[in-house]
Amino acid sequence: MKRLPETVEIKTKPVERPELVLPEADQIDQRDITWVAITPNNHEEVFDDLKKTGDDLVLFGLTGDDYGKLGLNISDIRMYIGQQQAIIQAYKNYYIESEKTMDKAVTIEE
Repeated sequence: MKRLPETVEIKTKPVERPELVLPEADQIDQRDITWVAITPNNHEEVFDDLKKTGDDLVLFGLTGDDYGKLGLNISDIRMYIGQQQAIIQAYKNYYIESEKTMDKAVTIEE
């Protein structure tokens, strides 16, 4: 005589997923910078003005091409930050929407 397998009862219970908590990024408040264009015609005047204010006589120079590259680098950084913010928002939306979907799909037996 063949024996029938016992009936197996399976109960499922939803597993709580930890909430995705991401801090908001700080606002960047940039400091004002004074740019001075120094030419062969005004270099003495610029140095005299710096001496009068007591500021250190230190100058950093960029060629026109390098100044353009500096602007492009800043644009690249801003674009990268925007992409990272979009990725973080996508993760946040994914977890919120998947939680809503799971809540709709799962009924809890009491």
